[in-house]
Amino acid sequence: MSHRLKHEPMKTKELLDAVVNGTSDLIYAKDLEGNYLLINREAAKWYGKPAQEILGLDDSDLFPDEVVQVLRENDHRVMASAVSSTMQERVVDRVGRPCVFLSTKGPLFDANGRVSGIFSISRDITEQVQAQELLLSNQEQLSALAIELSSAEEKERRRIAADLHDEIGQNLALAKLKLSDCRHDFKLPAAATRTVRELELLLERTIQEVRTLTFQISPPLLYEVGLEAALDWLAEEFQAKHKLQVRVESDLHAPLDEELGTTLYHVARELLVNVVKHAGAGKVSITIGVAEKRLELKVSDDGKGFSHQAEEGGMISGFGLFNIRQRVQHLGGQLEFASGPGGTEVTVRVPWSGADH
Repeated sequence: MSHRLKHEPMKTKELLDAVVNGTSDLIYAKDLEGNYLLINREAAKWYGKPAQEILGLDDSDLFPDEVVQVLRENDHRVMASAVSSTMQERVVDRVGRPCVFLSTKGPLFDANGRVSGIFSISRDITEQVQAQELLLSNQEQLSALAIELSSAEEKERRRIAADLHDEIGQNLALAKLKLSDCRHDFKLPAAATRTVRELELLLERTIQEVRTLTFQISPPLLYEVGLEAALDWLAEEFQAKHKLQVRVESDLHAPLDEELGTTLYHVARELLVNVVKHAGAGKVSITIGVAEKRLELKVSDDGKGFSHQAEEGGMISGFGLFNIRQRVQHLGGQLEFASGPGGTEVTVRVPWSGADH
């Protein structure tokens, strides 16, 4: 036989008291004028006064004016809506330490159903908020560092490329010319003529390799002609070296600024490198277009794709793509991946003023 337990009113009051005062949350209730009607031990402890001394006071007796204004605005908003609401509240404790509370506030009603006050259950989340703010600050610093590093890297690339072209490339070309003059101007033995010719061919191959290396480090076409020409050259390079069919399509009708063009070029190059390393693809398409005042760069391959776990595991992450993601975000854009058994498509979207022309 079951028995229904009956509690005397006093027992119920003791139970409610145990619940209200047994939590680490701050619990209180106020009337319409903001006077405290109820406060639990944890809240009284935080205020630094006995509960009996706080009852009948209002927030102006406990907080600085700027805090009182915030609390009253929140209280009035909840009472006016007659609906409970959860919000963050920033206050200062009795020793002047800034604190953040996650407060759930709701209206109190009288016997006629009219709002007669407000209750609040508040949890101190100061440490969590500070940790989040620190994490955000570190992320912002890391992002700024990545952008700074990328900018410095690009400057160094251009310097090295210029040195290769202006110094090494020209010296090699001059050496090849002098050898050719020597072969034509002097009567050399047949063996010496063959050796000189072999040196000319060796220098010619070295000049071509230096020219290729110069383009790989920092393609002059990117700065002298534009992104489309640089991507066409990049496609030819990957086709020649990796037997990868790369098609480039563009409907741009206005030049890009240097930072945007450089970023998109390195995005495309890094993605092509990833295709060669991981995708097992035979064909890749690079398309550039404009949609809704945003410039879009899409790199699609017909490879094996990747799983979400592979993305998290680093197959498409690494510093190269991390650096690119930071640069794209710095430009106000997004880097998006979509993959399946039929291949992978990566889309970069960035705001572009040229889309208005």
